[in-house]
Amino acid sequence: MIAWLNAQLAASAVGFGAMSIVVAGSVVAFAYLVYGLTGFGSSIVAIPLLTQLVPLRTATPVMLVLDLVAGMLVGMRNLRSVQTRELQRLAPWLCIGLLLGVSVLVSAPEKPLELILGVCLLAYSLWRVTSRGEFREIGGRWALPLGFFGGCLTAVFGTGGPVYTIYLAGRLRDPDERRATISALITATAVARLGLFAVSGLYRNPAVLPLASLLLPCGAVGLFAGARLRRAISAPRVFLLLWIVLILAALNLIIRSVPALFG
Repeated sequence: MIAWLNAQLAASAVGFGAMSIVVAGSVVAFAYLVYGLTGFGSSIVAIPLLTQLVPLRTATPVMLVLDLVAGMLVGMRNLRSVQTRELQRLAPWLCIGLLLGVSVLVSAPEKPLELILGVCLLAYSLWRVTSRGEFREIGGRWALPLGFFGGCLTAVFGTGGPVYTIYLAGRLRDPDERRATISALITATAVARLGLFAVSGLYRNPAVLPLASLLLPCGAVGLFAGARLRRAISAPRVFLLLWIVLILAALNLIIRSVPALFG
Protein backbone atom coordinates (compact mmCIF):
# COMPACT_ATOMS: atom_id res chain seq x y z
CA MET A 1 0.00 0.00 0.00
CA ILE A 2 2.81 2.41 0.87
CA ALA A 3 4.57 1.58 -2.40
CA TRP A 4 1.35 2.25 -4.31
CA LEU A 5 0.89 5.64 -2.62
CA ASN A 6 4.49 6.55 -3.35
CA ALA A 7 3.90 5.67 -7.00
CA GLN A 8 0.79 7.85 -7.03
CA LEU A 9 2.71 10.80 -5.62
CA ALA A 10 5.51 10.28 -8.15
CA ALA A 11 3.02 10.12 -11.01
CA SER A 12 1.42 13.36 -9.84
CA ALA A 13 4.85 14.97 -9.68
CA VAL A 14 5.40 14.35 -13.41
CA GLY A 15 2.05 15.85 -14.37
CA PHE A 16 -0.24 12.81 -14.34
CA GLY A 17 -3.48 13.89 -12.63
CA ALA A 18 -6.03 11.87 -10.65
CA MET A 19 -8.56 11.62 -13.51
CA SER A 20 -5.86 10.52 -15.95
CA ILE A 21 -4.76 7.86 -13.46
CA VAL A 22 -8.34 6.55 -13.21
CA VAL A 23 -8.73 6.42 -16.99
CA ALA A 24 -5.32 4.81 -17.51
CA GLY A 25 -6.07 2.25 -14.78
CA SER A 26 -9.36 1.37 -16.49
CA VAL A 27 -7.60 0.99 -19.83
CA VAL A 28 -4.95 -1.32 -18.36
CA ALA A 29 -7.54 -3.37 -16.47
CA PHE A 30 -9.52 -3.85 -19.70
CA ALA A 31 -6.36 -4.71 -21.65
CA TYR A 32 -5.40 -7.46 -19.19
CA LEU A 33 -8.99 -8.67 -19.02
CA VAL A 34 -8.63 -9.31 -22.75
CA TYR A 35 -5.23 -10.94 -22.10
CA GLY A 36 -6.75 -13.21 -19.48
CA LEU A 37 -9.62 -14.18 -21.79
CA THR A 38 -7.63 -14.71 -24.99
CA GLY A 39 -3.97 -15.17 -24.03
CA PHE A 40 -2.79 -12.08 -25.94
CA GLY A 41 -3.72 -8.51 -26.74
CA SER A 42 -2.64 -6.47 -23.71
CA SER A 43 -0.42 -4.01 -25.59
CA ILE A 44 -2.47 -3.90 -28.79
CA VAL A 45 -5.46 -2.85 -26.65
CA ALA A 46 -3.69 -0.55 -24.20
CA ILE A 47 -1.16 1.35 -26.34
CA PRO A 48 -3.67 3.07 -28.71
CA LEU A 49 -5.79 4.11 -25.71
CA LEU A 50 -2.94 5.14 -23.42
CA THR A 51 -1.48 7.38 -26.12
CA GLN A 52 -4.59 9.52 -25.70
CA LEU A 53 -3.23 10.32 -22.23
CA VAL A 54 0.56 10.02 -22.32
CA PRO A 55 3.26 10.21 -25.02
CA LEU A 56 4.06 7.07 -26.98
CA ARG A 57 7.59 7.05 -25.51
CA THR A 58 5.97 6.72 -22.07
CA ALA A 59 3.18 4.27 -22.93
CA THR A 60 5.37 1.71 -24.72
CA PRO A 61 7.98 1.15 -21.94
CA VAL A 62 5.22 1.20 -19.28
CA MET A 63 3.35 -1.61 -21.04
CA LEU A 64 6.58 -3.55 -21.46
CA VAL A 65 7.05 -3.62 -17.68
CA LEU A 66 3.46 -4.75 -17.16
CA ASP A 67 3.74 -7.42 -19.86
CA LEU A 68 6.88 -8.86 -18.29
CA VAL A 69 5.17 -9.07 -14.88
CA ALA A 70 2.08 -10.67 -16.47
CA GLY A 71 4.29 -13.17 -18.25
CA MET A 72 5.90 -14.17 -14.95
CA LEU A 73 2.47 -14.51 -13.30
CA VAL A 74 1.07 -16.67 -16.09
CA GLY A 75 4.30 -18.59 -16.52
CA MET A 76 5.80 -20.36 -19.48
CA ARG A 77 3.64 -23.40 -20.17
CA ASN A 78 4.14 -26.37 -22.48
CA LEU A 79 7.79 -25.60 -23.18
CA ARG A 80 8.11 -29.00 -24.86
CA SER A 81 5.61 -27.85 -27.49
CA VAL A 82 7.70 -24.82 -28.53
CA GLN A 83 8.81 -25.20 -32.16
CA THR A 84 12.34 -23.85 -32.10
CA ARG A 85 12.83 -24.32 -35.84
CA GLU A 86 10.22 -21.65 -36.59
CA LEU A 87 11.73 -19.36 -33.97
CA GLN A 88 15.13 -19.77 -35.60
CA ARG A 89 13.64 -18.73 -38.96
CA LEU A 90 12.14 -15.58 -37.44
CA ALA A 91 14.98 -14.62 -35.10
CA PRO A 92 17.48 -12.82 -37.40
CA TRP A 93 14.85 -10.70 -39.17
CA LEU A 94 13.03 -10.01 -35.92
CA CYS A 95 16.24 -8.78 -34.27
CA ILE A 96 16.93 -6.41 -37.17
CA GLY A 97 13.38 -5.10 -36.86
CA LEU A 98 13.76 -4.59 -33.11
CA LEU A 99 16.97 -2.59 -33.53
CA LEU A 100 15.46 -0.40 -36.24
CA GLY A 101 12.24 0.04 -34.28
CA VAL A 102 13.98 1.18 -31.10
CA SER A 103 16.03 3.73 -33.04
CA VAL A 104 12.81 5.05 -34.62
CA LEU A 105 11.01 5.21 -31.26
CA VAL A 106 13.86 7.19 -29.69
CA SER A 107 14.44 9.64 -32.53
CA ALA A 108 11.30 10.04 -34.66
CA PRO A 109 8.55 12.64 -34.02
CA GLU A 110 5.56 11.18 -32.18
CA LYS A 111 2.68 12.30 -34.44
CA PRO A 112 3.85 10.36 -37.53
CA LEU A 113 4.31 7.29 -35.31
CA GLU A 114 0.79 7.67 -33.92
CA LEU A 115 -0.56 7.93 -37.47
CA ILE A 116 1.30 4.76 -38.51
CA LEU A 117 -0.05 2.96 -35.43
CA GLY A 118 -3.59 4.08 -36.23
CA VAL A 119 -3.40 2.98 -39.87
CA CYS A 120 -1.86 -0.43 -39.05
CA LEU A 121 -4.31 -1.04 -36.24
CA LEU A 122 -7.30 -0.07 -38.38
CA ALA A 123 -6.20 -2.30 -41.26
CA TYR A 124 -5.60 -5.31 -39.01
CA SER A 125 -8.83 -4.88 -37.03
CA LEU A 126 -10.96 -4.51 -40.18
CA TRP A 127 -9.29 -7.60 -41.64
CA ARG A 128 -10.06 -9.65 -38.53
CA VAL A 129 -13.68 -8.44 -38.40
CA THR A 130 -14.30 -9.33 -42.05
CA SER A 131 -12.30 -12.57 -42.12
CA ARG A 132 -13.51 -15.97 -40.97
CA GLY A 133 -10.84 -16.16 -38.32
CA GLU A 134 -8.82 -18.73 -40.26
CA PHE A 135 -5.15 -18.46 -41.20
CA ARG A 136 -3.89 -19.88 -44.49
CA GLU A 137 -0.83 -22.08 -44.61
CA ILE A 138 2.24 -20.10 -45.67
CA GLY A 139 5.83 -20.94 -46.59
CA GLY A 140 8.95 -20.42 -44.51
CA ARG A 141 10.07 -17.53 -46.75
CA TRP A 142 7.47 -15.36 -45.02
CA ALA A 143 9.71 -15.35 -41.93
CA LEU A 144 11.73 -12.49 -43.43
CA PRO A 145 9.02 -9.85 -44.03
CA LEU A 146 6.79 -10.85 -41.11
CA GLY A 147 9.70 -11.21 -38.68
CA PHE A 148 11.14 -7.84 -39.68
CA PHE A 149 7.78 -6.04 -39.67
CA GLY A 150 6.76 -7.68 -36.40
CA GLY A 151 10.06 -6.66 -34.80
CA CYS A 152 9.57 -3.03 -35.86
CA LEU A 153 5.99 -2.93 -34.53
CA THR A 154 7.04 -4.63 -31.30
CA ALA A 155 9.82 -2.14 -30.61
CA VAL A 156 7.83 1.00 -31.43
CA PHE A 157 4.32 0.10 -30.29
CA GLY A 158 4.55 -3.24 -28.47
CA THR A 159 2.00 -4.60 -30.96
CA GLY A 160 3.93 -7.13 -33.01
CA GLY A 161 2.03 -10.11 -31.58
CA PRO A 162 -0.60 -10.24 -34.36
CA VAL A 163 2.15 -10.33 -37.01
CA TYR A 164 3.88 -13.25 -35.28
CA THR A 165 0.49 -14.95 -34.98
CA ILE A 166 -0.10 -14.64 -38.74
CA TYR A 167 3.22 -16.36 -39.43
CA LEU A 168 3.06 -19.08 -36.78
CA ALA A 169 -0.63 -19.85 -37.38
CA GLY A 170 0.22 -20.32 -41.05
CA ARG A 171 3.09 -22.64 -40.19
CA LEU A 172 1.85 -24.66 -37.21
CA ARG A 173 -1.38 -26.62 -37.37
CA ASP A 174 -1.31 -27.97 -33.82
CA PRO A 175 -2.95 -25.37 -31.49
CA ASP A 176 -0.81 -26.35 -28.48
CA GLU A 177 2.39 -25.92 -30.49
CA ARG A 178 1.14 -22.62 -31.85
CA ARG A 179 0.19 -21.19 -28.45
CA ALA A 180 3.42 -22.37 -26.81
CA THR A 181 5.60 -21.00 -29.61
CA ILE A 182 3.83 -17.63 -29.69
CA SER A 183 4.12 -17.35 -25.90
CA ALA A 184 7.84 -18.16 -25.98
CA LEU A 185 8.43 -15.67 -28.80
CA ILE A 186 6.58 -12.83 -27.07
CA THR A 187 8.44 -13.44 -23.82
CA ALA A 188 11.81 -13.51 -25.59
CA THR A 189 11.09 -10.29 -27.49
CA ALA A 190 9.94 -8.61 -24.25
CA VAL A 191 13.25 -9.40 -22.57
CA ALA A 192 15.17 -8.16 -25.61
CA ARG A 193 13.14 -4.94 -25.68
CA LEU A 194 13.80 -4.37 -21.99
CA GLY A 195 17.53 -4.39 -22.63
CA LEU A 196 17.26 -2.19 -25.73
CA PHE A 197 14.97 0.29 -23.97
CA ALA A 198 17.33 0.51 -21.00
CA VAL A 199 20.36 1.12 -23.23
CA SER A 200 18.51 3.70 -25.34
CA GLY A 201 17.50 5.70 -22.26
CA LEU A 202 13.72 5.27 -22.44
CA TYR A 203 13.62 4.25 -18.78
CA ARG A 204 15.26 7.53 -17.79
CA ASN A 205 11.87 9.10 -18.42
CA PRO A 206 10.75 10.06 -14.88
CA ALA A 207 7.11 9.16 -15.62
CA VAL A 208 7.67 5.54 -16.72
CA LEU A 209 8.44 3.57 -13.57
CA PRO A 210 6.03 5.46 -11.24
CA LEU A 211 3.25 5.04 -13.77
CA ALA A 212 4.05 1.34 -14.25
CA SER A 213 3.97 0.81 -10.47
CA LEU A 214 0.66 2.62 -10.24
CA LEU A 215 -0.98 0.64 -13.04
CA LEU A 216 0.36 -2.76 -11.98
CA PRO A 217 -2.54 -3.54 -9.56
CA CYS A 218 -5.05 -2.59 -12.27
CA GLY A 219 -3.43 -5.03 -14.66
CA ALA A 220 -3.43 -7.77 -12.03
CA VAL A 221 -7.17 -7.28 -11.40
CA GLY A 222 -7.94 -7.45 -15.12
CA LEU A 223 -5.76 -10.52 -15.61
CA PHE A 224 -7.41 -12.35 -12.70
CA ALA A 225 -10.91 -11.44 -13.91
CA GLY A 226 -10.15 -12.55 -17.47
CA ALA A 227 -8.80 -15.90 -16.30
CA ARG A 228 -11.93 -16.46 -14.19
CA LEU A 229 -14.31 -15.48 -17.00
CA ARG A 230 -12.54 -17.41 -19.76
CA ARG A 231 -14.98 -20.32 -19.73
CA ALA A 232 -18.07 -18.18 -19.13
CA ILE A 233 -17.73 -15.85 -22.13
CA SER A 234 -17.61 -17.10 -25.72
CA ALA A 235 -14.41 -16.26 -27.57
CA PRO A 236 -16.15 -14.90 -30.74
CA ARG A 237 -18.02 -12.27 -28.70
CA VAL A 238 -14.82 -11.23 -26.93
CA PHE A 239 -12.95 -10.84 -30.21
CA LEU A 240 -15.80 -8.91 -31.85
CA LEU A 241 -15.85 -6.45 -28.96
CA LEU A 242 -12.05 -6.23 -29.06
CA TRP A 243 -11.90 -5.40 -32.77
CA ILE A 244 -14.66 -2.78 -32.46
CA VAL A 245 -12.79 -1.07 -29.60
CA LEU A 246 -9.55 -1.14 -31.59
CA ILE A 247 -11.23 0.25 -34.73
CA LEU A 248 -12.56 3.19 -32.72
CA ALA A 249 -9.17 3.73 -31.07
CA ALA A 250 -7.42 3.59 -34.46
CA LEU A 251 -9.82 6.10 -35.99
CA ASN A 252 -9.28 8.44 -33.05
CA LEU A 253 -5.49 8.19 -33.47
CA ILE A 254 -5.74 8.94 -37.18
CA ILE A 255 -8.15 11.86 -36.72
CA ARG A 256 -5.95 13.31 -33.99
CA SER A 257 -2.66 12.85 -35.84
CA VAL A 258 -3.52 14.06 -39.34
CA PRO A 259 -4.31 17.72 -38.43
CA ALA A 260 -1.11 17.91 -36.35
CA LEU A 261 0.93 16.72 -39.34
CA PHE A 262 -0.74 18.65 -42.15
CA GLY A 263 -2.50 21.48 -40.33
